[in-house]
Amino acid sequence: MRNLKKTIKSYWFLLRFYLYIFVVLIPKIPYFKYLTKKGRIGERTEKVFKAVQQWADYTVKIGRSKVTVNGLEKIPADRPVLFVSNHESYADIPMLIYALRDFNFGFMLKSTIADIPLIKNYLEYMYCITVDQSDIRRGASAINRAADFINSGKSLLIFPEGRRSFSNTPDEFKNGAFKVAQKTGVTVVPIYIHNIHLTYEGNCRRIAPADISVTVLDHIETDKMSRAEVKELNEKVFNLILEYSRNFPD
Repeated sequence: MRNLKKTIKSYWFLLRFYLYIFVVLIPKIPYFKYLTKKGRIGERTEKVFKAVQQWADYTVKIGRSKVTVNGLEKIPADRPVLFVSNHESYADIPMLIYALRDFNFGFMLKSTIADIPLIKNYLEYMYCITVDQSDIRRGASAINRAADFINSGKSLLIFPEGRRSFSNTPDEFKNGAFKVAQKTGVTVVPIYIHNIHLTYEGNCRRIAPADISVTVLDHIETDKMSRAEVKELNEKVFNLILEYSRNFPD
């Protein structure tokens, strides 16, 4: 009976989640296309981010998780930054949009996500960068596009693990995110997310509330780093997040 209740709650969440997408988000796409056609790109971008923020707020609300956000004051507000976060769950994206609500930013995501009809429109309007992890040349192209994105004054969030860990302990970081830092000298803002995997993957793939934390760690300036220091940036950021995860109270 207990498992049945959990299953019913999961389906109830999914019903509301997908209804919101089909009833609220998708009908806005023609209007965003209209704004694009008219060259009103700034207005379109503002409305897209507002719509996505509302979607994230709604997702957190119906998921009933308690979300604690710490360290927002550590994020520089006067320049673009490169957010670097551990990656636990499918739910990481709405949770981070919810937590970092005062900052507009794009994501670097797997190209397979961009193949989903209609979702790709929002990814495009949010200036998200997609990367094909199976193709080295396309991966290099994505890094260059990410560098151009940051140099144009926009912030970006990357999950350097490249896949979900399904746990509070991050897996080894790949170098792509830090090649972007090397090319741009951007400020790197490490983020540690905790317990998000318990909302789905860590709960036998049933939707459930969890006690979630999103913590912004001290940012790292890279513009004056030597080449040797930049090469060590991957390990430095990984160790910062890993050490914090080990000391984080469960």
